[in-house]
Amino acid sequence: MTESIVLPQIKAIIAEVNQKRAALADYKTKLDAAEQELEDAKIAREQNFSFETDKVVVEKEGLVNRIKRRYLEETQFFENDLPKKVTSVERLFDKYVQEMWTKDPSVQELETQVINSFKQTVELLNQYQEKPGLLKASLLPNVVDADFKTAFKGQMSFVGVNTYVYANKVPIGYETYQALFSAGRQLGAHFE
Repeated sequence: MTESIVLPQIKAIIAEVNQKRAALADYKTKLDAAEQELEDAKIAREQNFSFETDKVVVEKEGLVNRIKRRYLEETQFFENDLPKKVTSVERLFDKYVQEMWTKDPSVQELETQVINSFKQTVELLNQYQEKPGLLKASLLPNVVDADFKTAFKGQMSFVGVNTYVYANKVPIGYETYQALFSAGRQLGAHFE
């Protein structure tokens, strides 16, 4: 696979999120352990009430409340920050696809084939559009000869048929036709 500048940035964000998620899970495990210690201390206080057992319960309650508050704050911050991280990964993924698009040799080969095929198609379309006029010009001397000129002396010039009605097997409108030819010229198509 081609080396990427963007992929490590994506992986870094993913690793950061996973690291934070693991830290929160570890924090939760320690919170659960502290809550269990508090419950054990409360049971010990009930079984043998003294200043010392009550002091232990009060200290553990304070500790558990601080840990729980901090855990909830960190969890809330993490949950609020997660959509921003996803958006960053999406933005970087777009850059990653663009980066790989420009580096992929099969894409470059395909683009070359498409451009060459398009130019050839536009050149063929141009020949197809010109063919009725060329055919008319080659057939006109068969009709407009000396006898025709004598017969219609002094009349308007002979125009003949409308050649635009013949080259219509490709169902595109005038605007599309012009856009194709314009694109073909920009890509270097040769018209006679």
